[in-house]
Amino acid sequence: MDLAHALADPLDRASCYRALAARDSRFDGVFFTGVKTTGIYCRPVCGVKTPRETSCLFFSSAAAAEAAGFRPCLRCRPELAPYALQQNLAHAVWQRIAAGALNDGDTERLAGEVGLSSRQLRRVLLQHFGVTPVELAQTQRLLFAKKLLQETRLPMAEVAFAAGFGSVRRFNALFAARYGIAPGDIRRAARPDASADDALTLRLAYRPPFDWPRMLRYLAGRAIAGVEHVDAQAGVYLRSVRLNDARGWLRVAHRP
Repeated sequence: MDLAHALADPLDRASCYRALAARDSRFDGVFFTGVKTTGIYCRPVCGVKTPRETSCLFFSSAAAAEAAGFRPCLRCRPELAPYALQQNLAHAVWQRIAAGALNDGDTERLAGEVGLSSRQLRRVLLQHFGVTPVELAQTQRLLFAKKLLQETRLPMAEVAFAAGFGSVRRFNALFAARYGIAPGDIRRAARPDASADDALTLRLAYRPPFDWPRMLRYLAGRAIAGVEHVDAQAGVYLRSVRLNDARGWLRVAHRP
């Protein structure tokens, strides 16, 4: 199974298992593996011992794995998997939901924005990902919250609201119900290095290969004076940002 075939067609069990056994990074984010003996789901690149094929179920999204009752692996962290960039309506909707389009719960509005009825929207997502729009949005919020818990020291309330939850109580209850562990326990186990100051450091996943020096050269040639800056020697891209009345800098560096 090549990558283009995997992105276009339904998952093939034998091909998925070969990619899992090889820890093939080309398939990171293309599918997730639920292990029946542990109740955990992982990325294809997970460093744990490869489970037996008979113990594996394969899913096209983290949301589908969680809807089937699996919890995310704390080692490979499914929330870090890069998106499978398929060019179709289902994935266009997925990207909107991942960006928070359903944080207000308005499925009708999202459906209208993509030219569908809410019923058609539900059918499209069920067909491609095996979950409803609400289930997909809920998983995206939970995984982003998990990322913030493990990589920052943001207060719990800020984590909940940044992830799109309307209340801390709702966030705590849903997180514990879905993952079988309290948000505070995730934070304590992770022991993030970041301090609760004005700087946040987050990891963004990518699917190799990735030519960062070439990307920097591209950005340097198009940098907007006073807004963007590229430090080629340090291997860093900087951009000024403004969110409401707050101003700051976005700094991007490559960590192989």
